[in-house]
Amino acid sequence: MRYAQKDPSVERDDQDGRAQLDGPSSTPALIRILLADDHTVLRAGTRRILEDERDLLVVGEAGDGVEAVSLAGRLRPHVILLDIAMPAMDGIKACSLLQECAPDMRIIILTGHDNIAYIRALNKIGVDGYLLKSADPRELVQAIRQVMGRRNTVVMSPEIAQKLAESHDTTQLTPKELEILHAISQGMKNREIAETLNLSVNTVEFHMRNVLAKLEAPTRATAILRAQELGLLPAPEQ
Repeated sequence: MRYAQKDPSVERDDQDGRAQLDGPSSTPALIRILLADDHTVLRAGTRRILEDERDLLVVGEAGDGVEAVSLAGRLRPHVILLDIAMPAMDGIKACSLLQECAPDMRIIILTGHDNIAYIRALNKIGVDGYLLKSADPRELVQAIRQVMGRRNTVVMSPEIAQKLAESHDTTQLTPKELEILHAISQGMKNREIAETLNLSVNTVEFHMRNVLAKLEAPTRATAILRAQELGLLPAPEQ
C-alpha cells in the first residue's frame, strides 16, 4: 500500500471523540467509523472485518450519498468509508459536502472503480485514501489507522498508485523543473536552489510557479506529495 504523510498532526477531542487538527499527534483509543455503500451485503462484511479489531467501531451505515452526509453530521465519526457509485448522490458529490460539513473527518474511498478520471477528481477534492474493494482486509484496517495516525496521510491501493503513475506524462515537467522539484523535496529554499543550480532567484521562482501549476498543487508540500504519488519523486521511507 502506498501512502505519504504531512502535518498538521491529529489530536482527540475528549468531549466527543472527534479528531482535531491542532496539538500533539494522538490517535483515539477507539476509532469511530461510518460505512457508506448501497450494497447491504458488502456493508455487513466490512463491519465484521472492522469490529474484529479492538480499536475500531462502526457507528453507522448509509445506503446512499445523501444519508452518508446526514449521518456524518449526526454521528460525528472519525473516518468514513465511502463508495463512489451510490443512488441519490454519488460519492464524489458527497465528498465535497463532507469536506465542508465535517472537515476533520477522514474520507477513505472504498470502491470497485479504478477509473483514472474518478481518481483524479477525488484527489483534487482531497480524500485521505483510495482503496479497491478487492483489497486485503488487513490493508483496509491498516489504512484506517494510518490516516488517523497523521493528518492528511494519503493512502492508496498499489494498483491505484501504479495507475496514477502510468497515466502521468512526465514530459509535462521540463528537466529544469524536475531538478527544482527534487531540490524542494530536500528542503532547499529558493536562494539555496539558485546557488546550487547557478540560476537567479527570479528564475527559480518562475520555474517553481510552473511546477505548482502543472501538478495542480497550492503549496510546495502538496507538490511533493503529488510528485511522490505520480512516481516523480521516491516515496518516503517507512
